Amino acid sequence: MWERKVLTVLLIVNLAITPGCWSKKELNELAVVMALGIDTHENGYAVSAQVLNSSETGSKKGGSMGSLPVVTYKSVGKTIPDALQRMLSMAPRMPYLSHVRVLVFGEDLARLGVSDVLDYISRNHQLRTDFFMLVAKNGKASDILEVVTPFEYVPANSLYSSILISQKKWAATGKVTLQQFVTELKRSGSDPVLSGVQLNGSLAEAQSLENVKQISPSTLLQHTGLGVFKGDRLVGWLGEPPSKAVNYVLNRVDNTAGYISCPDGGIVGFAVNRADTSLDVTLNSKGIPEFSAELEIEADVNAVQCPIDISQPAVIDELEKDIEDKYNTNISKHIGLVQQRYGSDVFGFGEVLHRKYPDVWKKYRDHWGESFKTMNIRVDADVAIRRIGSIIQPINQKVDEP
Repeated sequence: MWERKVLTVLLIVNLAITPGCWSKKELNELAVVMALGIDTHENGYAVSAQVLNSSETGSKKGGSMGSLPVVTYKSVGKTIPDALQRMLSMAPRMPYLSHVRVLVFGEDLARLGVSDVLDYISRNHQLRTDFFMLVAKNGKASDILEVVTPFEYVPANSLYSSILISQKKWAATGKVTLQQFVTELKRSGSDPVLSGVQLNGSLAEAQSLENVKQISPSTLLQHTGLGVFKGDRLVGWLGEPPSKAVNYVLNRVDNTAGYISCPDGGIVGFAVNRADTSLDVTLNSKGIPEFSAELEIEADVNAVQCPIDISQPAVIDELEKDIEDKYNTNISKHIGLVQQRYGSDVFGFGEVLHRKYPDVWKKYRDHWGESFKTMNIRVDADVAIRRIGSIIQPINQKVDEP
């Protein structure tokens, strides 16, 4: 009996000294930040915060006051937290960063280096690590966050969704999170990449709700390939074909499309529905590393615009070989382009060497950027065509009359 009384007393005491929701924050006290933009400034950093306008998000027709679903606040500070604090002179609520979907760097800042920014971003306990990071190509991050977008009512959600779908179906962009970027930045023998985004149209028109009330919006956001980093600094840009090559080597291609030329004119289109890449390294007779990238690709024929008989196994075999040759040629060419132009190992070949031959890696790690330019890299693609579609012969194929 006495044990029960003691337990009761302990429970009462425990309840008395245990705080309740000591860290609670009411929604009407917070400015929920959906996207952050960071640019360089002569006085430090220019920070843009796209804040959810909670009073307007409940209506798809512009809200009770006819305003937009988000508000973008801008401020300047010596550090990122300093700029966010200064934002309180304009924003009526405390910025809340736990729901950030997208972080955009201005190109000028990215070329100077993003380590100092990432220090704050990684250190802040509010920020999660699953948001996507982008670079504003040829522009400022603040401009990107001022564009009113179609389909998604909140522009940050539009950016987030467009990265997902373009990376999955197009293969020329990349969904890079904070954790992934920092891992590649700190890992020995690799350099990171980030997707680029730019304005396609006029900024003045992009800021108005009228922009998305047209059948053809005057201004849209457009993803523009990959930005190549060397360490924490942006050193250049890759167009669509080399960006796809990088993603193939990094094993980040889910689906995409391509085509090859027919011997007698015309083209055959194909859709990639699986792509796996494995990297390896061997040492030649002189002890110099030689790398290989082996691709296994499954594809479907989705367009035949030349007179071939794809019902014949020999024709399918020839198509597979032609596609393999195209992959081997193009990916080898674009790997060489990155090697010679940037000396940046965005493919992670140095990490492969580090894992397999750690003693050899020690000879190269201090000057890997220069050594990488001279490394021999072989590409070997193995393509299997799985399906040829609902019809066999091309529609324009001539039929032999009896």
